Amino acid sequence: MGRSRVSILLLATTLILGVSGCGELDLGRETAAGSSPSPAIPPGAVKYRAMLMQAWQYYFNLDQDPAIGFSQVHQESRFDCSAVSPGGSLGCAQFTTATAERIHKLIPPEVRATCPKRSGCPTDPRWAFTAMVQYDWELWSGAKWAAGARERWGFTLASYNGGPGWASGSERKACEKTRGCNPSRYFDHVERMCGATGRSAASCAENRQYPRIILDHWGPVYRRWLGS
Repeated sequence: MGRSRVSILLLATTLILGVSGCGELDLGRETAAGSSPSPAIPPGAVKYRAMLMQAWQYYFNLDQDPAIGFSQVHQESRFDCSAVSPGGSLGCAQFTTATAERIHKLIPPEVRATCPKRSGCPTDPRWAFTAMVQYDWELWSGAKWAAGARERWGFTLASYNGGPGWASGSERKACEKTRGCNPSRYFDHVERMCGATGRSAASCAENRQYPRIILDHWGPVYRRWLGS
């Protein structure tokens, strides 16, 4: 990840303390006292802005657009960390029990120590943001073969939403065998293979929409808000 031991420890410490400022990070101006955030920006995004930025910097060093992370949380829960989906996914980043337990073992020990459950704490915002960005980083790091930054995030987000075994796995392999389909490109290529290896139409509709709405709809909104 290209981080020194000192920077890792410092950033992990700020994650635990929940410091409102972010050192060298320029977060832009918060909304003025007594004013309301943009109608598209939920109160939770304002409340947790510094916390999510710290988690994003820890993993991506801001080499990747933090608006993606904010847009992802918006799409998952509108920054409602008490959210529970009909399928039982929990918290700001909507983790399933199995994924939360696996990711819990991978997040920085300083954050892990604040969670009393071995299965993770998806409804705790600090834990949820750290775990989400850890999972994003894991998926993004495994997609180095993608044809450019946008395609790489297409695979990353589709895999976060639907599981890496599909878009980056069996559907990518199906693309390799299909004329005119480029397996290094998600948009208009591998995404067309959704359903070819067993997923339902409803699952595919949600999964194909997920990267596009984050990158193309919410992305510009949060990019303006963050000043990134």
